[in-house]
Amino acid sequence: MLTKKNVMITMKTLRQGLSVSLFGRAEEPIEEEDLPVEEDREDYDPEFDAPEESEIMTEGYLIKTSNRIDLIYKEGELTGMEGSTTKIGFHPDYPTLVSMLRSGVVNTALVFEPQRRHHCVYNTPFSSFEVCVHTLEVRNDLPNGGELYLDYLIEIHGAKTERCKMTVTVR
Repeated sequence: MLTKKNVMITMKTLRQGLSVSLFGRAEEPIEEEDLPVEEDREDYDPEFDAPEESEIMTEGYLIKTSNRIDLIYKEGELTGMEGSTTKIGFHPDYPTLVSMLRSGVVNTALVFEPQRRHHCVYNTPFSSFEVCVHTLEVRNDLPNGGELYLDYLIEIHGAKTERCKMTVTVR
C-alpha cells in the first residue's frame, strides 16, 4: 500500500546557543535540569545570545507505505540549503525514532531518538563537519494528521552547541 499526497508544510524552529559540549561527554542522558541557564552567565549578551525563531512554509509530499512514513520537501533560499531535498521519516511502529536525510548541495543524515546521542557528517560545498545530535524529546502525531515536535541539542564539532525546538505541521 502506497499513498502519496501533496501537502503544505509549516516548520517553526527556536534555536538558542548553549555553553555545553556534546563531544567527549559520556553517553548518559542529558536532562532538562542538566542544561545551563544561559541568562545566568557573566558574559551573557541578550542581543547575541537571544533565542532565534523562524517559521517557513513550503510544499512537499507525504508518502505512506506499510513500513515507512516520509515527509519530503525541497529546501529554499531562506534555509541556506537551496538545491537540497529533505526527507523526514520514521517507521509507523516506532514514531519516536525519526531520521532526517538531506541530499543535494548539502548532504547529511541526522537521527532523533529520545535521550540518545547520534553522530553524523554534514557535507557542504565548502567543507565537511562532524555533528553530534542529542535528542531530548520527540512527540510525533504525523501518522494521525498532527504534528512532529523535536527538542534536541546539536553541535558542529568545535562550534557552539545549540538547542533546537522544531515543530513540523502538515496540512
